[in-house]
Amino acid sequence: MNTNATSASQPHPFRVIGHAGMRTTPDGSLIIKPSFPAELRFYETLMMDPYIAPMRPFVPRFLGTLPENSGLADDAAQLSGISIPPGRTEFVILENLCNAFSKPNTLDIKLGTVFHDDKTDPAKVLRMQRTSRETTSLRTGVRLTEFQVYDTKTSQPVCTPKSYGKAIKESELAKGFAQCFPVYGEPSSSTLGLPRRLLVPILRGIRESVARIREIYSSLEMRIVGGSLVIMYEADWCLAEEGLRRHSLQPLDEHRESGVRRLPYLVKIVDFAHTRVGRGLGPDEGVLLGLNTMLKLLDGRITELSYP
Repeated sequence: MNTNATSASQPHPFRVIGHAGMRTTPDGSLIIKPSFPAELRFYETLMMDPYIAPMRPFVPRFLGTLPENSGLADDAAQLSGISIPPGRTEFVILENLCNAFSKPNTLDIKLGTVFHDDKTDPAKVLRMQRTSRETTSLRTGVRLTEFQVYDTKTSQPVCTPKSYGKAIKESELAKGFAQCFPVYGEPSSSTLGLPRRLLVPILRGIRESVARIREIYSSLEMRIVGGSLVIMYEADWCLAEEGLRRHSLQPLDEHRESGVRRLPYLVKIVDFAHTRVGRGLGPDEGVLLGLNTMLKLLDGRITELSYP
């Protein structure tokens, strides 16, 4: 499936959840992303196969591929000199998740315990196994990849790099997770984050989404290798409060089907370059472990903030 998109695109502005060669359309509503053939097959299968259709609300909306005559697909030089990773031969068009927010606090969490498939180079397999072993991934199924939280005073995002998530131990995971959801005015966060009265209901909504993803994914026979769970929530206090007020008046399923982002948060799974769907695979224990860990982390943070 092809869809029209202008070649006058621009580099994707957010470091978190970004990839080499990723672009946004001029109005910021869409992302043009170089992808592996397997990733394109997954998105096409998601659109057509009722077996995995329940996952659609929790995956970025897929609008097709960039037409070959658009110029951008034919000429990698259009990508401002940004190199395209080997093997990424298609350009997929996806909704820009960031575009739904004024100031998106963003968390990228690597899911699963295994980050290679049967086509991975043996040397890379060893590196991936070591990374899983030496980080929180192997024992918990999650690793904090990158996150950004807006500073209320400067209106600028404060970014925490991948190196942080790779360095922390399992015992430090809850503390690291709390840094992604700071409370404004508290000593540990100062000018970062939202007031408690907004953050707690947002966390509860995020937990509801993660629980639903876990419920759906446990019923499917598929493997997401190297995928991430992306969580975004609004850093603008007024917009966050307005979104929560609207949510209280409208059931969650209506928000998901309306096509208009009314909630002050979202939860999506991204990165399907090494994803397989097929009967006989059985449940994806590594990703399910990660989703269970996420629920525990969310429960812990909600409890911590609910009883000051």
